[in-house]
Amino acid sequence: MNKKMIGVLLIVTILVTVLSACERSATRLPTGATTPTSEIPFPVATEPQIMVDILKGTQTAAALSLTPSTGGTGATTSTPSFAYNTPAAGAGTGTTPAAPVVPEVVNTPYPTSTPGRPTTWTLQKGEFPYCIARRFDVDPIDLLTMNGMTLNSYPYEGTVLTIPSSGSFPGTRSLIAHPTTYTVLGSETVYQIACKYGDVDPNIILAANGLTAGTALTAGQVLQIP
Repeated sequence: MNKKMIGVLLIVTILVTVLSACERSATRLPTGATTPTSEIPFPVATEPQIMVDILKGTQTAAALSLTPSTGGTGATTSTPSFAYNTPAAGAGTGTTPAAPVVPEVVNTPYPTSTPGRPTTWTLQKGEFPYCIARRFDVDPIDLLTMNGMTLNSYPYEGTVLTIPSSGSFPGTRSLIAHPTTYTVLGSETVYQIACKYGDVDPNIILAANGLTAGTALTAGQVLQIP
């Protein structure tokens, strides 16, 4: 066989090989390989709703996102429907906030006892002759004698005592230092509390605490004692 014939056979062999390779499917997978799955399936005639659902889900996620999205030229920036750290009224507007109102401290003027001594006094709940003698600076013996009483007498509430116009209390009239505060115990009255201090007029206690005669006190109530 001459060289020319050999060359023709070689060319024919190459052509047959090339043509056989071209007939193989470009999409055929190697043996043992599996078809890869896509996260988003491509819509086919039997699944026309898949792509619509995917688009709806994507749009819903974008609408719920708190991160503003920007568009191209002429696109607007979406803003969340709510905002954090809302500035206080007047912030950023150049308006100076009003200064807090400080209540004025007013010193309450306490009334003083009526100068001199009353001619009579009606005993209130919790009062007794010695208390009245200290309060009006009179001798307790003179007070008892003038009213026909002795040291063993216990006049009841409502008894009207005549107050001596002379004399003075022997010893110190004050029993507790004041001004101070006093916490009411049980069902005490202003008159009982005044007797504890000795020389304090119950009317002064009422006035200092904005109370009126006959006002009932409550346990734990704090009174100012002038």
